[in-house]
Amino acid sequence: MQDQNNRISVLVVEADGLLRDMLRTVLAAEPRLRVVGVTGDATEAVRIAASEKPDVSLVGLSGESESDALAVAQSISSSRAGSRIVFLGEHPDRRTLAALPAFRAAGWSYLLRQSVTDVATLVRAIDGAAMGLVVLDPAVVESLGRRETRISALTKRQLEVLSLMAKGNNNAAIARALVLEEKSVENHINAIFGQLNLSRDNAAHPRVKAVLLYLQETANSGLDDEDVRPERKAA
Repeated sequence: MQDQNNRISVLVVEADGLLRDMLRTVLAAEPRLRVVGVTGDATEAVRIAASEKPDVSLVGLSGESESDALAVAQSISSSRAGSRIVFLGEHPDRRTLAALPAFRAAGWSYLLRQSVTDVATLVRAIDGAAMGLVVLDPAVVESLGRRETRISALTKRQLEVLSLMAKGNNNAAIARALVLEEKSVENHINAIFGQLNLSRDNAAHPRVKAVLLYLQETANSGLDDEDVRPERKAA
């Protein structure tokens, strides 16, 4: 849980000792984060989660123990209502990505292990999960293709905005990336919500729904990066 300084409490669950130690060091250096536990053992992870009630848990996924890791993540989530998860995967596994929305509707992120050395990306994933959003590794977003689906109706600019949303960027960051006014970004996002018929309700924020739809409709398609690569010029 957050302390009096509103720092996000983080639990690290990772079997790889070197990566585990690196995460401990990197996260401890972030003033807005507070590491409450670091372990490579599933039973110990559940015990720490029940005791410390972390806001966000980083849980490593690997091919041979993926189901076990998902079970650990579920146990951690059950130990505290509202607890969020950042999954650390080895590669953009489309099958896993397609299954994660069934694990929980929102409040989770998916990062590749290779990306945790990028502190900004790591912190953005933790922040997004803590806020109840869904954040995907930028490399994962770039690897997702597009089929003839609901998002096919979006314009190229709207797809660029949605792609950047999926990477965890806020409106200001999207505006900088696309060289747009922040108001223009807001207009594009509202247009995306309208085009996809997404509204705010008790289940999830439309921003979360949009990212989940993007994930669900691209996870099983081929590569087509040109469709979502920013043009970096004004609309």
